[in-house]
Amino acid sequence: MRSACAGEKPEVANLERFWDTVPRTGRKLLALDYDGTLAPFRVDRMQALPLEGIVGLLEEISRRGDTTVAVISGRPIGDLQTLLSPWDGLMVGSHGFEKRFPGGGVEVSMPDRLQLDGLKAAYELAVGKGLGGRLETKLASVALHTRGLPEDEACLIEDEVGAAWRAISRERGLHVMRFNRGLEIRAPGWDKGRALLELLGHEPEGTFCVYIGDDLTDEDAFRAIRSQGIGIRVGGPWPASEARGCLPDVQAVRDFLEAWSCLEHGREG
Repeated sequence: MRSACAGEKPEVANLERFWDTVPRTGRKLLALDYDGTLAPFRVDRMQALPLEGIVGLLEEISRRGDTTVAVISGRPIGDLQTLLSPWDGLMVGSHGFEKRFPGGGVEVSMPDRLQLDGLKAAYELAVGKGLGGRLETKLASVALHTRGLPEDEACLIEDEVGAAWRAISRERGLHVMRFNRGLEIRAPGWDKGRALLELLGHEPEGTFCVYIGDDLTDEDAFRAIRSQGIGIRVGGPWPASEARGCLPDVQAVRDFLEAWSCLEHGREG
């Protein structure tokens, strides 16, 4: 791990003065995606553990007093609690349908009956195609994971299931979208952008927001805070992204968190 406290801070591409600006912003909200941001991808989703040192850095930054830390993920809250233990911070799961607050309180929003019936139909359809072992059921969605398959086979499966799921979605008020190595059918109403804006709304006026993520589902969050903060994409530049900066990989995110933990305290927010 680099010595960020000794002055070596990781470069945030396209944001040359990032580390000069952030200490002067006062109150801050630092929100991060999980998979591909805090943890490298794994075929077995529960083996996608945070990179060594990241959980401790989340704890350290949470204790700073000037930064609220949140993890916003498509994963269920239960996964996040298990994988991020012992960190006991603010977690948003299922793209915003679940929220867990420091201390253990959980807030849940439920899809309506028509949407729940649609999710059940989507699940059963994929099981009927022999894909049960690749499905992940969540509070407001069903995800099909194709990680570990040859790319051409994964694309064929996603195209076939996607067409069938889109037919269900039109009848049941659902949305279908791709993510990194998979496909998800989910209830509308919440996404990472709306979830992030809600968290920001509970912070003092003028709070500076930074959101870090790697996936198509993170674009909603990048877009939501363009006038109130900075989005940083993990994985290198991507012309279509709403993010203003980028970091190359999860290792760079860990270096970023170490540098944040060493920031001088700015003015009071």
